[in-house]
Amino acid sequence: MTKSIRKKKDIENRRNEILDAVERIYEQGTFETVTMDEIAKEAEFTKQTLYAYFKGKDEIMASIYVRAANKINQMIKAKLDEKESMTGYEKLDLMRIVFTEIAVKKPFYTKMMSIYQLKDLREFKNLGIYDEILAKNANLSSYMSDCISRGKLDGSIASTVDVQSGVLFLKALILGTVSMVVYNEEYLRQELDLTPFDSLRNIFEFSMRAFQSK
Repeated sequence: MTKSIRKKKDIENRRNEILDAVERIYEQGTFETVTMDEIAKEAEFTKQTLYAYFKGKDEIMASIYVRAANKINQMIKAKLDEKESMTGYEKLDLMRIVFTEIAVKKPFYTKMMSIYQLKDLREFKNLGIYDEILAKNANLSSYMSDCISRGKLDGSIASTVDVQSGVLFLKALILGTVSMVVYNEEYLRQELDLTPFDSLRNIFEFSMRAFQSK
């Protein structure tokens, strides 16, 4: 391993340690008001060290969003590898499975998605991860597009479904559903007697029927 590669790996490890600390803070229920001092304490670094790896809290939070996107992509790929003979609809339905699993296993990621899917992407330019976030969003769009196209060919998705419109629908579905379960949990529990997980699962299951071939 060359010196430059080792240095790059060390930086990546330090950044991940800081992001791990933020996730632990969230699990303790103090995320909303967390400060850089508290993150430094949890990560067992000085605040000066934090600023050596991140420009500030905004970049740390955005990096958590990128981490969430990576996790989602990894889960989708893992499930695709389990069964290569899936129809286009079955492949598309993996989105529902993955997002509901994320909601249970990593609720912090769901919260980050609800926050950063609503942001103007131009806000990320000053954080140095603009291109990376664009790439993650493009990966998901490409995945959706490929699944819909495949489904139309194999007959599992209605031939009348427009690919671009289908992708837009799914993007809006993810944004709206994730935001609702994050910010309206009390309403869902009291008025509808549904947990956030149940709500997410039910909405995705209902909406996916729009793609099925009759």
